[in-house]
Amino acid sequence: MIEFFKKGFKTLKFRKNRPSPFGDLEEKVMDYLWKHGSGTVKEVRKYLGEDRFAHTTVMTVMDRLYKKGILSRKREGKGYIYYPVVSRENFEAEVAKKIVKELTKEKPSIAVAAFEGIVEELSEEEIKKLEEIIKKRKKDDSR
Repeated sequence: MIEFFKKGFKTLKFRKNRPSPFGDLEEKVMDYLWKHGSGTVKEVRKYLGEDRFAHTTVMTVMDRLYKKGILSRKREGKGYIYYPVVSRENFEAEVAKKIVKELTKEKPSIAVAAFEGIVEELSEEEIKKLEEIIKKRKKDDSR
């Protein structure tokens, strides 16, 4: 698990109908890096619109994401190339897991109620995965 989730996150906003612990600019930076796999401050700034953000602003945001453990970086010349440490899919799965754990900490049955409302939307593959998780749990409990 990446360091970011060990520490937890303080805020959660909904963007594009999904929860995100990122600020607006952080979200845009991560969108670029997840789409392209890596990037420099200059490349990200160009993507964002060079006239919209100062070089130092984008550099500060990327440095903060690095310090939070969301990005890794490699020295190139006077600057860095930044890389996401986790895919968008894995990151969103971790966010969802953290949300469910927090919401159900006091009363785990809330998770069951939540799944009742979305089970019709699950694919056969997702249903099989849930069945495997339940079977494994039952097997572990019977030991």
